[in-house]
Amino acid sequence: MSALGLALPAAAEPWVAPGDAWLRHDLQVLYDRGLITGPSLSWPLSWPDIARDLGKVDAAGVAPRLAASVARVQQRLQQEQRAHDIRLSAGVAGAADPAQLRSFAHTPREEGEAMVSADWLGERFAWKLAGTVVADPDDDESFRPDGSYVAASLGNWMLSFGWQERWWGPGWEGSLILSSNARPVPAIAFERRESQPLDVPVLRALGPWRFVTFMGQLEDDRDYPDALLWGARVELRPVPSLQIAASRTAQWCGDGRPCGGDTFWDLLTGNDNDQDLSEQPGNQLAGFDVRWTWPGGTVPLALYAQAIGEDEAGFMPSKYLGQFGAETWGEMRFGQWRAHLEYADTTCDFLADPPEFGCAYESGIYTDGYRYRGRAIGQAMDADGESIGFGGMLVSPEGGEWRVLARNVKLNRAGASYAHSLADGPARVVDVELVHRRAFAWGSIEAGIGYADVSDDEGVAVRIEDGVRGHVSWRHEWR
Repeated sequence: MSALGLALPAAAEPWVAPGDAWLRHDLQVLYDRGLITGPSLSWPLSWPDIARDLGKVDAAGVAPRLAASVARVQQRLQQEQRAHDIRLSAGVAGAADPAQLRSFAHTPREEGEAMVSADWLGERFAWKLAGTVVADPDDDESFRPDGSYVAASLGNWMLSFGWQERWWGPGWEGSLILSSNARPVPAIAFERRESQPLDVPVLRALGPWRFVTFMGQLEDDRDYPDALLWGARVELRPVPSLQIAASRTAQWCGDGRPCGGDTFWDLLTGNDNDQDLSEQPGNQLAGFDVRWTWPGGTVPLALYAQAIGEDEAGFMPSKYLGQFGAETWGEMRFGQWRAHLEYADTTCDFLADPPEFGCAYESGIYTDGYRYRGRAIGQAMDADGESIGFGGMLVSPEGGEWRVLARNVKLNRAGASYAHSLADGPARVVDVELVHRRAFAWGSIEAGIGYADVSDDEGVAVRIEDGVRGHVSWRHEWR
């Protein structure tokens, strides 16, 4: 029996965590060409789901433009196939003015970081112990267990507890509802391991599907200490070119707040807006995202969108925040490339003129808002922001990755967000960043340099530093 029930020998971890843009590019190429059949918009992705389809792919028989991605993902899977062995990894990173406008790609959170981890995978269980020590932490937490978990396989389901980063949505620069901008919330999670369609005549038309739900605990240093964060997401792929997902999150409970089963039932059923604030079950967000792919033609194309409601009307989300994007990819003499254009607006009723400021990521109950340890749980620019960005990536045959990202961002546009994590008033940031990563036998090295031009009214405090920033990191795994 293969570990955790994989068709191939098992990965050393059950999931593909968000943060590796290079691996995401290769996987997305295979998803978009139908070589991997499951949904791809809910991170962490399931290695068993990927391995099931990848085991059927003959790298020698695929089109030349796909061969490099197939080979790299298969190589990664082969490297991860050691079950019943403990794998060790370590890394260090340093940064001058760490990036505050975080995107999908992982970069250092603090000026200095040192990390070690050990993981193990067996027939039914998996664990990972990870510890990071940071210098001058923003949240006063110098030791962080982020990335640690224990997990058990229950048939085609996984039950886990740990500090796992999650990224829900198709965007490269952010997710409106749940991203890796904030540190991971410690949580119990239950999710589907493989995304086979339901073997029921009508429901089979929904295609491969995934479901995940979690219950996590927020920090104790907030208005209602130890409040809970619940989330649930279902993702469908009814046809190979279309992915649809629905997400919902809620802050509830905490010291001094109602926490019983009847409160959670009111939260689930949307019975909250007709009660006094002291009795309302919590603060909720919900919405949808979609990604449509046209892989044919000379240049492939994908369009995506996300709409997340801050409120509820008629048992449906309302007061939407919005995000739209397009991406394309291909191959040239220097290697494979990918480019995207993305727009996001984090005001309520973002299409209205004017939109509703002081609404998104804020709550009349939880006055610290939809944030964890000083960062927005959703989009990195926090509430009442507007961003348009362009990103590009080049992956060379020699094993190097280049990334460039340029964004024009407006923060806290009306100054109405009272707990904003980046600016206490209106500010504008023009930000560019160039990153290079290369893998060697003795580890992976990444170096990045960026520049931010920050414009704000006199007296407005902005967390983003004006001028040049940079980072460098090293990581190695002993297999």
